[in-house]
Amino acid sequence: MIFLNEWLPNPVGPDAAGEFAELYNSGSSAVGLDGWVLKTESGKKFSLAGRSIAARGYLVLKKNITKLALRNTDGGLFLYNSAGALVDGGSFLGSALEGQSFSRVDYGTGPAQHFAFTSSTPGAANGVASITVADRAYPAGVPLNHQLESFGFFGIMMGTALLLLGLIIYVIKTNEDLSELFFRRDEEVW
Repeated sequence: MIFLNEWLPNPVGPDAAGEFAELYNSGSSAVGLDGWVLKTESGKKFSLAGRSIAARGYLVLKKNITKLALRNTDGGLFLYNSAGALVDGGSFLGSALEGQSFSRVDYGTGPAQHFAFTSSTPGAANGVASITVADRAYPAGVPLNHQLESFGFFGIMMGTALLLLGLIIYVIKTNEDLSELFFRRDEEVW
Protein backbone atom coordinates (compact mmCIF):
# COMPACT_ATOMS: atom_id res chain seq x y z
CA MET A 1 0.00 0.00 0.00
CA ILE A 2 1.07 3.57 -0.66
CA PHE A 3 0.71 5.97 2.26
CA LEU A 4 1.25 9.65 2.95
CA ASN A 5 4.11 9.30 5.39
CA GLU A 6 4.76 12.89 6.46
CA TRP A 7 4.68 16.47 5.30
CA LEU A 8 6.41 19.59 6.58
CA PRO A 9 4.09 22.62 6.31
CA ASN A 10 6.03 25.05 8.54
CA PRO A 11 9.80 24.59 8.19
CA VAL A 12 12.31 26.69 10.08
CA GLY A 13 13.14 29.47 7.62
CA PRO A 14 11.44 30.14 4.28
CA ASP A 15 8.59 27.77 3.38
CA ALA A 16 9.71 27.55 -0.26
CA ALA A 17 13.09 26.12 0.73
CA GLY A 18 11.94 23.60 3.32
CA GLU A 19 8.43 22.32 2.66
CA PHE A 20 8.08 18.73 1.45
CA ALA A 21 5.65 15.82 1.26
CA GLU A 22 6.71 12.19 1.58
CA LEU A 23 5.05 8.96 0.41
CA TYR A 24 5.83 5.44 1.67
CA ASN A 25 5.36 2.08 -0.08
CA SER A 26 4.71 -0.61 2.55
CA GLY A 27 4.46 -3.33 -0.12
CA SER A 28 7.00 -5.93 -1.23
CA SER A 29 7.31 -4.63 -4.81
CA ALA A 30 7.84 -1.27 -6.50
CA VAL A 31 4.74 0.73 -7.48
CA GLY A 32 4.43 3.09 -10.46
CA LEU A 33 2.49 6.27 -9.72
CA ASP A 34 1.22 7.18 -13.21
CA GLY A 35 -2.21 8.78 -12.77
CA TRP A 36 -1.75 9.31 -9.01
CA VAL A 37 -2.28 12.81 -7.59
CA LEU A 38 -1.37 14.71 -4.41
CA LYS A 39 -3.97 17.31 -3.47
CA THR A 40 -4.02 20.01 -0.78
CA GLU A 41 -7.11 21.02 1.20
CA SER A 42 -7.39 24.09 -1.07
CA GLY A 43 -7.73 21.86 -4.14
CA LYS A 44 -4.24 22.42 -5.63
CA LYS A 45 -2.97 19.23 -7.33
CA PHE A 46 0.35 17.67 -8.24
CA SER A 47 0.53 14.76 -10.70
CA LEU A 48 2.87 11.91 -9.71
CA ALA A 49 3.14 10.71 -13.34
CA GLY A 50 6.52 9.22 -14.23
CA ARG A 51 7.42 8.48 -10.61
CA SER A 52 7.59 5.21 -8.70
CA ILE A 53 8.34 4.06 -5.17
CA ALA A 54 10.57 1.07 -4.41
CA ALA A 55 9.34 -1.68 -2.08
CA ARG A 56 9.38 -0.39 1.50
CA GLY A 57 10.78 2.84 0.10
CA TYR A 58 10.12 6.56 0.43
CA LEU A 59 9.48 9.25 -2.16
CA VAL A 60 10.27 12.79 -0.96
CA LEU A 61 8.66 15.58 -2.99
CA LYS A 62 10.00 19.06 -2.26
CA LYS A 63 8.00 22.23 -2.81
CA ASN A 64 10.24 23.36 -5.67
CA ILE A 65 9.08 20.20 -7.54
CA THR A 66 5.38 20.05 -6.58
CA LYS A 67 4.67 23.80 -6.37
CA LEU A 68 2.13 22.86 -3.65
CA ALA A 69 1.82 25.40 -0.83
CA LEU A 70 1.26 23.46 2.39
CA ARG A 71 -0.82 25.51 4.82
CA ASN A 72 0.67 26.35 8.22
CA THR A 73 -2.81 26.61 9.75
CA ASP A 74 -5.67 24.11 9.34
CA GLY A 75 -3.72 22.14 6.73
CA GLY A 76 -4.40 18.90 4.93
CA LEU A 77 -2.92 16.69 2.25
CA PHE A 78 -4.60 13.87 0.30
CA LEU A 79 -3.41 11.10 -2.05
CA TYR A 80 -5.54 9.80 -4.93
CA ASN A 81 -4.79 6.71 -7.04
CA SER A 82 -4.99 6.42 -10.84
CA ALA A 83 -8.73 5.61 -10.61
CA GLY A 84 -9.32 8.91 -8.78
CA ALA A 85 -10.11 7.21 -5.47
CA LEU A 86 -8.86 8.71 -2.21
CA VAL A 87 -6.12 6.37 -0.95
CA ASP A 88 -4.86 8.30 2.07
CA GLY A 89 -5.08 11.69 3.69
CA GLY A 90 -4.69 13.64 6.86
CA SER A 91 -5.37 17.09 8.21
CA PHE A 92 -4.80 19.19 11.30
CA LEU A 93 -6.57 22.11 12.92
CA GLY A 94 -4.69 24.96 14.49
CA SER A 95 -1.14 26.02 13.75
CA ALA A 96 1.59 23.67 12.54
CA LEU A 97 4.58 23.50 14.86
CA GLU A 98 7.63 25.16 13.31
CA GLY A 99 10.17 22.63 12.10
CA GLN A 100 7.91 19.65 12.90
CA SER A 101 6.48 17.32 10.26
CA PHE A 102 2.90 16.10 10.39
CA SER A 103 3.99 12.46 10.47
CA ARG A 104 2.21 9.12 10.31
CA VAL A 105 2.32 7.37 13.70
CA ASP A 106 0.75 4.11 12.50
CA TYR A 107 -0.29 2.48 9.24
CA GLY A 108 -3.88 1.76 10.16
CA THR A 109 -6.80 2.71 7.95
CA GLY A 110 -10.23 4.04 8.72
CA PRO A 111 -11.60 7.29 10.13
CA ALA A 112 -9.07 7.74 12.96
CA GLN A 113 -6.31 10.31 12.59
CA HIS A 114 -2.99 8.52 12.05
CA PHE A 115 -0.73 11.58 12.18
CA ALA A 116 0.97 13.73 14.83
CA PHE A 117 3.62 16.45 14.82
CA THR A 118 7.10 14.91 15.23
CA SER A 119 10.68 15.56 14.18
CA SER A 120 11.11 15.72 10.43
CA THR A 121 12.66 12.56 8.88
CA PRO A 122 12.60 12.90 5.07
CA GLY A 123 13.52 9.63 3.33
CA ALA A 124 13.54 7.62 6.57
CA ALA A 125 11.18 6.03 9.11
CA ASN A 126 9.22 8.52 11.20
CA GLY A 127 10.11 9.23 14.80
CA VAL A 128 7.59 8.43 17.50
CA ALA A 129 5.76 11.52 18.81
CA SER A 130 5.24 10.08 22.28
CA ILE A 131 3.77 6.89 23.56
CA THR A 132 0.55 8.63 24.61
CA VAL A 133 -0.09 10.16 21.20
CA ALA A 134 0.98 7.06 19.28
CA ASP A 135 -1.29 4.80 21.33
CA ARG A 136 -4.46 6.86 20.89
CA ALA A 137 -6.65 7.23 17.85
CA TYR A 138 -7.79 10.83 17.47
CA PRO A 139 -10.80 11.53 15.27
CA ALA A 140 -10.12 13.55 12.13
CA GLY A 141 -11.14 17.21 12.33
CA VAL A 142 -10.76 17.54 16.11
CA PRO A 143 -8.06 20.02 17.17
CA LEU A 144 -5.41 18.73 19.55
CA ASN A 145 -4.56 22.28 20.60
CA HIS A 146 -7.86 24.12 21.07
CA GLN A 147 -7.61 27.89 20.71
CA LEU A 148 -10.30 30.30 21.87
CA GLU A 149 -11.85 32.48 19.22
CA SER A 150 -12.05 36.18 20.10
CA PHE A 151 -15.82 35.86 20.68
CA GLY A 152 -15.28 32.90 23.05
CA PHE A 153 -12.71 34.85 25.05
CA PHE A 154 -15.05 37.88 25.21
CA GLY A 155 -17.90 35.65 26.43
CA ILE A 156 -15.74 34.18 29.21
CA MET A 157 -14.63 37.65 30.30
CA MET A 158 -18.21 39.00 30.34
CA GLY A 159 -19.46 35.98 32.27
CA THR A 160 -16.71 36.39 34.84
CA ALA A 161 -17.45 40.12 35.20
CA LEU A 162 -21.19 39.48 35.72
CA LEU A 163 -20.45 36.77 38.28
CA LEU A 164 -18.17 39.11 40.24
CA LEU A 165 -20.74 41.94 40.09
CA GLY A 166 -23.44 39.62 41.43
CA LEU A 167 -21.15 38.45 44.23
CA ILE A 168 -20.35 42.06 45.24
CA ILE A 169 -24.05 43.03 45.30
CA TYR A 170 -24.88 39.92 47.38
CA VAL A 171 -22.18 40.74 49.96
CA ILE A 172 -23.33 44.37 50.22
CA LYS A 173 -27.02 43.41 50.56
CA THR A 174 -26.37 40.76 53.23
CA ASN A 175 -24.12 42.99 55.33
CA GLU A 176 -26.27 45.54 57.16
CA ASP A 177 -23.54 48.18 57.58
CA LEU A 178 -22.48 47.98 53.94
CA SER A 179 -26.07 47.96 52.78
CA GLU A 180 -26.83 51.09 54.75
CA LEU A 181 -23.69 52.75 53.43
CA PHE A 182 -24.46 52.02 49.76
CA PHE A 183 -28.27 51.95 49.69
CA ARG A 184 -29.25 54.39 52.41
CA ARG A 185 -32.12 56.65 51.51
CA ASP A 186 -32.49 60.08 52.91
CA GLU A 187 -35.70 60.21 54.85
CA GLU A 188 -38.00 62.86 53.66
CA VAL A 189 -39.58 65.11 56.19
CA TRP A 190 -43.26 65.84 55.60
